[in-house]
This record gives sequence, structure tokens and C-alpha cells, in this order.
Amino acid sequence: MTTDSQLLTTTNASLRIIESIQELDGATPAVLAERLSLSKSTVYKHLYTLAEHGYVISEDGEYYLGARLYHLGMYVRNRSKLYELAGKYVVTLSEQSNEESDFGVEENGRIVTLYDSVGSSASPSTRVENYEYMHTTAIGKAMLARLPVSRVDEIVERWGLPAITEQSITTRSNLDEELARIRERGYAVNDEESIPGKRVAGVLAEDPTGDIIGGFTVSGPAYRIEDTDLHQEFPDILQRVVPEFEAEVKSQGLA
Repeated sequence: MTTDSQLLTTTNASLRIIESIQELDGATPAVLAERLSLSKSTVYKHLYTLAEHGYVISEDGEYYLGARLYHLGMYVRNRSKLYELAGKYVVTLSEQSNEESDFGVEENGRIVTLYDSVGSSASPSTRVENYEYMHTTAIGKAMLARLPVSRVDEIVERWGLPAITEQSITTRSNLDEELARIRERGYAVNDEESIPGKRVAGVLAEDPTGDIIGGFTVSGPAYRIEDTDLHQEFPDILQRVVPEFEAEVKSQGLA
């Protein structure tokens, strides 16, 4: 009889194979076996099962992610009209600021960008590295400032505070100081902390009960975004538009 631990190990191996194929943009069974420290026969068994269900496809001896994953991803993104509504407000923010705007949510202690916009249309995010550390993003830091200390502890323990750029926060004491500033002023900034040359301001969006839905940002290139933009103009736009989103969420009964 297969034990729970064996089932979990098998599932974990399949997920690691899928993630590795994505990271490598295609891989042979031999490469996957070496990368994941698995036997080739084990990798072949996983790939066969995944291929049978459409999660991977084989082309000239290499395996790539299949369309089944695309459709599942689209389902997750579209499952809630609330997120579609957020896309509309991403456009509003971009138009009013004449800059880039994003909407993201927290998932397992990291930030996932669902929509981004520059100008008059919002699109599902196509970033390859779509998961970002919370301590390096405006949305993430705004969320950390709202979370109980115990939850912040869990996130930091799991993911650490890696330096993504030279400006990233890397110590817990500096993070705590930053979170205190965010609570005081009501918005968060990412000043080239996740991407060199990009300055970002962000605020949270809440449902009628006060639970966090996600976060919106406005951002622009460091060479022309002044401190007054980052700490005054961007927050002013966000704090004007995001309450409109929250009001529409309430009026439509989306949360």
C-alpha cells in the first residue's frame, strides 16, 4: 500500500519536474534527472504520466510545458470577476499617472503580479519571474505592514531577505523600520529594490470586511521619477483611485 509520505514525495517530484522544464525552457530527461538528483527511469515515469494528461509535451527528445497548464492558469486568473475588475483599475491608474501600473496578490508568502498596464490597456502579466519577494516590492511591503508579526516571521523564515538589487532590504531590523514608516504614511515604496532603475509606490485594496484583496502600484523609471513623484503624486493618485475600486467591489458584491 502506498503511504501518505510516498504520495507526497511523488507529487513533489512531478511538481519539481514541471518547474524545472519551465525554468530551462525545455529539457531532456537526462538533464532533468541530473538537475533533480533522480534516476532517469523515475523521470521517464513522471514525464509519461504528465504527458498523458497534457501537462507536458515531447518534441525531438525534449519536454516542454503543455497547453493544459496554460488553460489551468487562465482559469485561476479568470476565476474571479474581482480580479478582472482590478484590471480595469490598473488601466485607470496608468492613464491618470501616465506611467506603468500593476495589480498583484500574495500567494504563499510571495507576490504574484496578475495585471500590468502602460497606457490604455491592461494585460495579464507575462513576466517569466512572476513571483517576487515581499520585502522587495511595494505591494509586498504594504502587506507585511498589515500582517501580524507572527505571519511576518513565518514569511521571513521561509524565504529570507535576499538582496535582489543593491537597494534591497536585507536585515530584519531594517525591514521592521520600513514597515513602521509604511504604517505611518499609508503607502509603500519600492525604490529600485526589485529592479534597478525602477521606482514604485503601492497601496493595498481591501474588501468590505477589511481583508486584503491585493495591491495596486504606479511606477516609472528612476531617471525621471523624482522624490515628489514617488512620495506625493503617485500615492495621491493611488489613494484616490483605489477607494473607487473598493467601492465597486462592494457594490457588485464581489467580496
